[in-house]
Amino acid sequence: MIIALGTQNRAKVAACKNAFGAMQRQFDMADKEILFIPLATTTSVPDMPLTQTDMKKGARQRALFVYKDARQKHSHIDFALGLEGGVYRQKSAKESYLQNWVYAFDGKRGHFGSSASLPLPQAITRALYDEGRELAEVMDTLSGLSDVRSANGAFGILTHDLIARSASFEMAVICALTPFFNKEYYKEGSYDYR
Repeated sequence: MIIALGTQNRAKVAACKNAFGAMQRQFDMADKEILFIPLATTTSVPDMPLTQTDMKKGARQRALFVYKDARQKHSHIDFALGLEGGVYRQKSAKESYLQNWVYAFDGKRGHFGSSASLPLPQAITRALYDEGRELAEVMDTLSGLSDVRSANGAFGILTHDLIARSASFEMAVICALTPFFNKEYYKEGSYDYR
C-alpha cells in the first residue's frame, strides 16, 4: 500500500503509521507492506484554524493536494490523508476546544474523522481569539518547552500525556479510514463525503 500524507510533522506521521498498524492487525492486512510518503502542503485556511469548518476544509485540501502530487511520482496511491488540527468555539459559550480532523481519500471517495475535543483553559482561549496568537506559540510559552507541536502537542501538555498529539491524530485517522475498511457496515456509496 502507498499512503500519501499531507504532513511532514513527526507527531502526525507517527499517528498515521500507528493507525495503519492497528488497522492492519484488526482487518487482517498484516501481509501488506505500507509505504508512507509525507509531503509538505499548503491550504487556503489560516495557519491556526479557529473553526471546525476551517479544520475540515484544511484536512480535505491537504489530502487532495497530496493525492495529486504523489500521483506524479507513483502510478498508484491507495490513500491520501490530510491532517489539520485547530480550535473551535461554541457560539453560546466562551469555551474553546482543541480538536484534530483528518480527511482520507482513495481517489474516488473520501471520509472525515476527528479526534475527541479537549476544552481549553480561558487563558489560552483569550490568547487565540482576543490576541490573535497561534496555539503552538502559546503552548511553547506556557510550558517553557520548544516546538511542542512536533512532540506531545497541546493535547499532551494539557492532559499530562494521557493523550499525546500523535494519539489524538491517530484516533482521527482511524475514524476517517473506518468506512473504507469495515465493509460489514459501510457499503460503497452508502456513506460518502465528497
